[in-house]
Amino acid sequence: MKFDKQPEVHIATFGFFTSFIWEILQMPFFDVGSAGYWERTLGCTRATFGDVGILLLAYTVVSILARNRNWMYYPKYWMISIYLLTGLGITVIIEAMATSVPREWDWGWRYSDLMSLVPGTNIGFVPILMWLIIPLITLWFARRQPRP
Repeated sequence: MKFDKQPEVHIATFGFFTSFIWEILQMPFFDVGSAGYWERTLGCTRATFGDVGILLLAYTVVSILARNRNWMYYPKYWMISIYLLTGLGITVIIEAMATSVPREWDWGWRYSDLMSLVPGTNIGFVPILMWLIIPLITLWFARRQPRP
């Protein structure tokens, strides 16, 4: 049985590409004010690096609990659940913080009128949906890479 020596590299690589596409496509759901295309692209790129960090942290949490860095090749339901819940938990905290900071601060963001909120919260539905879809797509791509 061959195992990947660096599964996290695959998670980071495919996580970056899938997250960046999502970040660009979700732009209509955010209020970017007068930001031009370049500023929007830079914002999406920064957000993508954050997404990759969350993906890697979620993957590492499961790796530690499973005592296996290569768990993605033979995942159990509990592994996938913890992977998704870790990303969702971090996202909920970040979204709650980022959408509640005053506009004068140079951090945070605002939703556009297109964004539906999770009932009972000020958290957008689209970022929550992202953390159910992107981690699974990332795992799907990462699992299909040749192993040394």
